[in-house]
Amino acid sequence: MTYAISKGEIIEYTWLGKEEGYKALEQEVIFKDLCCGCGNCEAVCPENVIKVSEFPELIGKCTNCGYCLMQCPRSFFSSEEAEEKLFGEITEDELGHIESKIGVRVKDEEIKKVVQDGGFVTAALKYLLEKNIIDGAVVSAKGEDNPWSPMAKLVVSPRELLESAGTRYTNSPNTAALKEAKEKGLKNLAIVGLPCQIEAVRKIQNYPIEDVDISDRIKLTISIFCSSNFMYDGLMNKLVQEKYRVPLKDIKKMDIKGKNVLVFTEKEEVKIPLKEAYTVKREPCKVCSDFTGRLADISAGAVGSPVGYTTVFARTKFAVKLLDDMLNFGIFETIELEEEKPGLGIARKLQMKKEKEASEYVRKRIKEVLPLPFKGLKF
Repeated sequence: MTYAISKGEIIEYTWLGKEEGYKALEQEVIFKDLCCGCGNCEAVCPENVIKVSEFPELIGKCTNCGYCLMQCPRSFFSSEEAEEKLFGEITEDELGHIESKIGVRVKDEEIKKVVQDGGFVTAALKYLLEKNIIDGAVVSAKGEDNPWSPMAKLVVSPRELLESAGTRYTNSPNTAALKEAKEKGLKNLAIVGLPCQIEAVRKIQNYPIEDVDISDRIKLTISIFCSSNFMYDGLMNKLVQEKYRVPLKDIKKMDIKGKNVLVFTEKEEVKIPLKEAYTVKREPCKVCSDFTGRLADISAGAVGSPVGYTTVFARTKFAVKLLDDMLNFGIFETIELEEEKPGLGIARKLQMKKEKEASEYVRKRIKEVLPLPFKGLKF
């Protein structure tokens, strides 16, 4: 059962924030460094006056409808409630509810040339498009003017999908492309995103606004493992170009392995210590405690598998059926996942590390805003 939000409730909620419309989103989320850049506010804005790149920007006159604040996953959202609704339980496993897990590597040579690690996400979406299981997929793609400044993109063909393959490590507001999917009348969408963006999708689905008409179009969610995201200027300009002297036009691929951000050109592999990259981490990433995407239908990432493979968790029964069909179709080489290094133990360790850091950061933020007599409280 989903709970549709009425316009009266939106007005009441924005009033409680003492601001209306986009100003309420600014006061409650953006100015408090909580915005994850998911793109929900752009997707649901009925006036098309919100544009998200790294953060939202008002580009026209706001009519104070309040949709943006109500559909923001950082305004209010219970991950526990969403998890129980999705799986019927809240699992105690650090990696979340998992129905099936496996390591895969795509066989298609054309896909191998453009993907990261085992190529699961690209190969899976290509299969789903070709079999007409989905009529579109929302992904992160290369920016039109700068390939290392990503953008949200709706793809409807394998060709468009292959052009979007690869990984960028700055913000892509993926859910913003849901509006284009609605305008084109697409009804069976897959959406790929980071754990925070999957939370954004569940926010839209679990608390739909009466006349937005997006939630029922999303049929499959795929989360990418994520420790954090980075500010574009800090990572790509100040570190990659200025400090490490790598022109953006020369970059062929980027990756994160072990303790380094790897930047590949035709001539060299440049290593940027993650410790340095974390100095330009997006501030809102510091409140996130989800590494693997616990609320996705499928989670995928390199951690937990040998080099060249993708770790895949099918979390819902629908996802298990799709994964089994793909495996039976023979598009992947497969391996069983182990706990020992380089197995799932590392993924568990990274999940627990992210939870601990987020908890400490949130406590610190709370203490900062407490009145002086309460700053010494322990909690």
